[in-house]
Amino acid sequence: MRFDSGGAKQFLTYLNGKTLLGQALDHPAYKTVFRHAQMFGNGVTAQDVENALSGKPSSFYGLKRLKDNLPRIMALLDFLDERQAEWCAIIRAELAHLFPGESLNITIYPILGYDMGIGLDGLVCMNLNCAAYLDAPLEFLFYALHECVHVIYERSHHIPTLPEVRTPAEWRSYFNLWTQNEGFAVYAPLRLREKLGGLGERDYQVLFDAFPLETHRLAYWHSQGRLLQEKPLQRDEYLEICFGDMRVTYRLGCELLRRIESAYGLATVRYAFRLDGNDFIKRYQHLLIE
Repeated sequence: MRFDSGGAKQFLTYLNGKTLLGQALDHPAYKTVFRHAQMFGNGVTAQDVENALSGKPSSFYGLKRLKDNLPRIMALLDFLDERQAEWCAIIRAELAHLFPGESLNITIYPILGYDMGIGLDGLVCMNLNCAAYLDAPLEFLFYALHECVHVIYERSHHIPTLPEVRTPAEWRSYFNLWTQNEGFAVYAPLRLREKLGGLGERDYQVLFDAFPLETHRLAYWHSQGRLLQEKPLQRDEYLEICFGDMRVTYRLGCELLRRIESAYGLATVRYAFRLDGNDFIKRYQHLLIE
């Protein structure tokens, strides 16, 4: 496991007029971003990046207030360079605790733009122009761990692209897969967040507050009910169920894992990670009944 700031520094070189955009984007980190955008959306192009930089509507998001944030971004880059050995050791320890024996050959790339973090094809890409990281650099550590889980998950699970998901049954499987995948990604940093005081983040606020947690639990079962309908929903309705503002797959996925550990122990959590998404839900979702 290692940090590599080359993607961010290459993009900064472009912003300073010392290289071309195509050269900046010809980097493993940005190639991964482009592949991610193709798998889970309509893709992005170099023109989309230029549009985003000029403030135009663009599918390459994550560049809001970039110019104003550049001094803090540079400071965060320096901070990460200083902490990379320490933080890699922390991430390795947490991943080894949850996934013993798993290869941790993962490169973490700080970059500029796109999502706050993605994990794909053995790489993690983290957008430095993210208010959460600029305000509290520890959030970068927590989310890097979150995204490393996605890298490990894809090694043993098939994650279909969005165009592959069409029928109601396929959308049910997709929801189950992401409840497992995002659930583990939110669950993995929990121990570290409890130790370092990082429970103020929105997902964890829900997990430790009885009323919103109950609201989300009911939303989970409502989502499952809608997914069981044989009449297809609109694509946007399915996407709202899987990734909407309530973040049910993230929050209730994590809560389910908390309940699995409480009921059966850590060994069962590790076993649950290897299951197919449908089997995972079938075997354990009864723990969310009340």
